[in-house]
Amino acid sequence: MQKRLGILILIMILGFSGDALALSEDELQEQIEAKQQEVEKINQEIAQTEGQINQLQGKAKTLQGAIGQIDTGIKQATLGIRSSEVTIEKLTLEIESLGYEVNEVGDEVLRKQSQVGELLRTVQRKDKYGFLPAILGSDTLAEGISEMNALRTLQYDISKEAVNLAGLQEQLKGTINVSSGKKSQLEVEVINLASRKVILDEQKGQKSELLVQTKNEEGTYQNLLSELEQQQQSLLNEISDIESRLSKDFDRSTVPTRQTGYLMWPVTSSGQKAGVITQNYGETAYSSRFYKGRPHNGMDIGAPTGTEVRAGADGTVSRVDYNGLYYQYGRYILIDHGNGLSTLYAHLSGAAVKTGDSVKKGSLIGYVGNTGFATGPHLHFGLYATPSIGWRTSTNREQGGLFSVSPASGLVPIGVTLNPSQYL
Repeated sequence: MQKRLGILILIMILGFSGDALALSEDELQEQIEAKQQEVEKINQEIAQTEGQINQLQGKAKTLQGAIGQIDTGIKQATLGIRSSEVTIEKLTLEIESLGYEVNEVGDEVLRKQSQVGELLRTVQRKDKYGFLPAILGSDTLAEGISEMNALRTLQYDISKEAVNLAGLQEQLKGTINVSSGKKSQLEVEVINLASRKVILDEQKGQKSELLVQTKNEEGTYQNLLSELEQQQQSLLNEISDIESRLSKDFDRSTVPTRQTGYLMWPVTSSGQKAGVITQNYGETAYSSRFYKGRPHNGMDIGAPTGTEVRAGADGTVSRVDYNGLYYQYGRYILIDHGNGLSTLYAHLSGAAVKTGDSVKKGSLIGYVGNTGFATGPHLHFGLYATPSIGWRTSTNREQGGLFSVSPASGLVPIGVTLNPSQYL
């Protein structure tokens, strides 16, 4: 009863029709399949927008290209909202369908329990005085043996029905577990829907801000772009210099050695691994061109705006901050894993956690975005040796920590970086 009431309340909150609750099992399955096809179609459209963004990256040096990127991000966010809405509808139908199965199997369990109970009572009556008295009390030996065989048959039937009952109880338990899992997915998708609506509003705000800043004039945009690139390069140089000095004197025996599988892949969609590596850690072709030869201090994973970002391992959120729309890490989350390692999730469009939160490996923490120094939607996934002082505000460049580095707003995490791929 509580399960059905919870679903009804959730459906009413989201504005969905309650008609699904009156559907037959076959009708539910048809609608579930239709919703699944709709989700797959939306995901294909989202994938197509990735190709559009890749084409626009080479044109981002123009105002038209920059607006085109934002427009594509708006399209991604809009599609993400629709994907969440359809997924919520699909999960609600699946939970209702599982409710039918729980009721059916539950009824069968009760019937089997009743059958086993009746068989036991019959055995008790027949076996009250034991096998030998039953034989001796019969008019003939044949009747006595027949009575004994009947008793053995009853015992066999009890054993068989008990096995069937155990199987049904296991099936019921499995169905309830699946239903519980679907409810957990539903809770996450409801959070996704609300977050993606906020992300969409922010994307629209970014477009309006850019048009106001440039007065929709290419020359004004070029001056703005040139100034931003100079500021970002200065910011990058300062951070790289500090991290380079910290790495030279760092004792790597103080952190866990390479451990494959310690970190989970941080980008997911519909519970599955998502995104592709667009730039690795260290010296890359991209870093040579755009970072003036300085190494890349993390791993970039390209994925559509609004794609789920999950915690790489258990830990505590040390910092949720914002370096600004155009500078360094943009919106980021920093997690201390308590074993000398910390992970950074940067360029986010939104965060689903706050500073001080405890997170589990795989917990939803935020969403892929294009904030900060980025040429398109992606997650910058960084791995750090946690500073000896922890992630505190610092001015000591020999320790690392959280630094105020102009022109970035908020605080920028700076420390000894490690290769994330060695722990994935």
